[in-house]
Amino acid sequence: MPITTLRDARQAAKALAEGGPIAAFAAGRGAPGCFARLRLALSEMRRESLATSAALHMTDGPDDPYMELGKQEMAEITSAISDLLSWTEQQLCRVTECDCRADRLLRQLLDDAHIPEQSGHSPSLGRTNCVIAGHFEPDPDEDTAYVLIDHRNNIDHAVRVHHGWRARLVTASGVTTLYASPGYPHTPVSVFREDTRACVRAVAGALHHG
Repeated sequence: MPITTLRDARQAAKALAEGGPIAAFAAGRGAPGCFARLRLALSEMRRESLATSAALHMTDGPDDPYMELGKQEMAEITSAISDLLSWTEQQLCRVTECDCRADRLLRQLLDDAHIPEQSGHSPSLGRTNCVIAGHFEPDPDEDTAYVLIDHRNNIDHAVRVHHGWRARLVTASGVTTLYASPGYPHTPVSVFREDTRACVRAVAGALHHG
């Protein structure tokens, strides 16, 4: 049964928790400032439960009532984990406390707009520093274009230390700035969500127009 309230989510967490972020969430009060650690813990728990379920289904022998019971129990556990994970994926963190990767929302919005994306690596910086939106071609021609969405920080920086986006359209004729966050590269984190949406709107407009 889908989880719809914070109270339901805590009850579900209590049934699953043995320690760590899931137990902390189960014992807490009010909504967490950030759901990143809870999502990661649930994702790992779900991987483990799926692996256990797969192992139980690999047995090649006579029917064993205890094995069948184990399969049923694991299916119920996996379903409970999936329901709680699905609920956490829909929750909004408080941006000033959020440890989620800042490009998580960006990539989600690009996906919603049906724009392919990938990470871009900077040899000079020695790190991944941007998201490449559109169909990447090292040497775009007159029929191709892509957008570099730069990070002020490393690609895995947290929302709470985010300083804005800069989107640049790359075509055969050159590079054009499509969007820069207000105050970039010192954009206040309070505008993070609307700023990210505005960035994706500019990117989508340029690529879909092209």
